[in-house]
Amino acid sequence: MPAAGDLDVRTVGRLGELAVAWDDLAADQPLPTPFLRSWWLEHAPAGELVVVCCLAGGRLVGGLALERDRVGAGPLAIERLRSPGQGVLAPDHLDLIATPEHRDAVAAAVLGWMRRPGSRVVDLDGLAAEGTLGAVLGGEERGRTGAPWAALPEDAAAYLAARPGRLRSTVDRTGKRLARAGARHRAVPIEEAERALDDLARLHEGRWADESAFLAGWPRFRRAALAGMRAGEVTLDEVVTADGSVVATELDFVVAGRTSFYQAGRDTSREWRGAGSVLRAEIVRRAIDAGHREYDLLRGDEPYKADWADRRREVVRLRRGFGPLGLAAVAADRGRARVGTLSRAASRRRRAPRPAPTG
Repeated sequence: MPAAGDLDVRTVGRLGELAVAWDDLAADQPLPTPFLRSWWLEHAPAGELVVVCCLAGGRLVGGLALERDRVGAGPLAIERLRSPGQGVLAPDHLDLIATPEHRDAVAAAVLGWMRRPGSRVVDLDGLAAEGTLGAVLGGEERGRTGAPWAALPEDAAAYLAARPGRLRSTVDRTGKRLARAGARHRAVPIEEAERALDDLARLHEGRWADESAFLAGWPRFRRAALAGMRAGEVTLDEVVTADGSVVATELDFVVAGRTSFYQAGRDTSREWRGAGSVLRAEIVRRAIDAGHREYDLLRGDEPYKADWADRRREVVRLRRGFGPLGLAAVAADRGRARVGTLSRAASRRRRAPRPAPTG
């Protein structure tokens, strides 16, 4: 088996001429996530993109994509490495990429690069819990979240038949009601992408308002989504009324035989209730017709996802310090987290009702 020393390890700020090879390799991974596509890496990070590329004989055989910024102030400021788009854009199922025969060598090379001289904090959210990087990175687990998904059968009717009765009823009854009102489903063509994204932002904000932080990263996401649509890997679908108004919308990633639900919005008027479910049923039907093998609802255990998915993966957040300042920063953050936990527990105890006297 190849060793880390057999690889040529380089870091680049953009994939450039390596983009096609990167995307091909990313699509061949055990869990090919849309959040490692070149169009996402180019636009989603809030910090500086850093891609660790591992080559053998001039051929890309693996690597790791990160975004880099600095935390702290003055002489104590240190490098921080995070997942591309980490935070409000919530990327999932992240891992290093590698050919099967180079996976161990790439993992060793990536870890060696993180251990290079200097201090840094590696804070990676959205890592695939069963992935290679999560296994070798170590550090502290700062969170674990479920990511529901469904294996897709060959027939859309079979998929719906396996869903809860209340969901099937909603899709059936609402579909008929929307048809009577002249509303219809449509897939958004690329030439309407910008308008459709504006409608997504409007409907998402109207539905969730301050409950969702997603729109804080909207400019970055909008650029990534447009690039993804041009690449044929992002789709937008809508429910449109007879007068042309968009009352429900959903954005999905379509990558390597997988459809992944990312974001949606709906008019909150009572007359359009259930429109989002009808829209999702159409999207899943199209995925099945295209031969896709799964529908992934990504991170979050919200109750509605259980209606659409019967399987579950997990994503984790891992944090590790390297070098004296990195180790100190992680220890200080651990201390702050412990103080916060104790403070919240004390507050709950103070608010707890006292038992009534018994004597």
